[in-house]
Amino acid sequence: MAASRVVVEEAGTDVTLQVLDARNGRSETVYEDNGGGLVAQGAPHYIYWAPSGNELSFLAATSDGLGLFLWDGTSGKRAAQIQQGGPLYYQWSNNADAMALHIGPDVIWVRPPDGGGSRQSFESVGSFRVPAISPDGESLAFVDQADGRMGLYVASTSDLEQARMITDVGSPSAFMWSPDGTQIAVADQSVPRGPLFDRLTLVPVDGTPITTLSSGRTSNGVWAFFWSPAGDKLAWVSVNADEQELEWVVSPSDGSDTNRLFSFQPSVEVFILLSFFDQYGYSHTPWSPDGKFLVVAGSKGEAARRSNGRTPTGDRIYVLDVEGSAEPKDLGAGVLAVWSWN
Repeated sequence: MAASRVVVEEAGTDVTLQVLDARNGRSETVYEDNGGGLVAQGAPHYIYWAPSGNELSFLAATSDGLGLFLWDGTSGKRAAQIQQGGPLYYQWSNNADAMALHIGPDVIWVRPPDGGGSRQSFESVGSFRVPAISPDGESLAFVDQADGRMGLYVASTSDLEQARMITDVGSPSAFMWSPDGTQIAVADQSVPRGPLFDRLTLVPVDGTPITTLSSGRTSNGVWAFFWSPAGDKLAWVSVNADEQELEWVVSPSDGSDTNRLFSFQPSVEVFILLSFFDQYGYSHTPWSPDGKFLVVAGSKGEAARRSNGRTPTGDRIYVLDVEGSAEPKDLGAGVLAVWSWN
């Protein structure tokens, strides 16, 4: 497990990134901050393990700006900076041999991630954060504009110049491939109006009809979404304007039904995670590995308080049954929780 460690002393604040052995608790320092500050409120680093589990990437604020660092897993060796610039968003390929990055206006494909091999890049005017790599690593999805139309494009990672638009999108937008690589979940704004998405759709990459899961006509806004590990379900966080709360919603990937699970007020840490869900979705999953549960931190919303007749104090950790057949399970006090990957 990797964790940021902050020690406040009279001489100043010591901020490091530690890698801990989950079996024996031993730790080692792989990075020591140089006084650059935080990457987000309350977050010294953004930490993202390679899917292989053998390498660790993270963002850190340095005296020269935002940097992307890579630790190769060698004990006793410090992490090395491999990219710099901001804003900076990225995704590992599933086999951890490449990265897609979005640094400022530039979309970049590097194999291997440390930059020692091939590199492709181009400028995009699309309003999005994280480019999305298909599960097989053969395709890259991104947003760009051509002929006055903003669109979601898919290009071969062997040649990013050969791209095809698969659907029009509003601005801004966020998107993620399904685990089986057959479709892309897309959240966007059909009419620009504020910080939330008013449309959530499933876009097949083969050109078959699009499935609309949520739109401005039927919802109060979509904040974030997450694919289940098997890709058979999609969970999203909707804004319940009537209750002035957030609400977890789950649907099968064919859009055949929706199940409203839980109304809540997020903790500050979950608020940040949801605000940048298209990045955190690759590193901090709310889904259990078997796709049966979600985990969330915050305080229970009005709907849940009415159901159990009590009001908890402070932020707590809740496990949600996605079938909706059981009440949310209260695990105890806490501000953030994510599942292990296995």
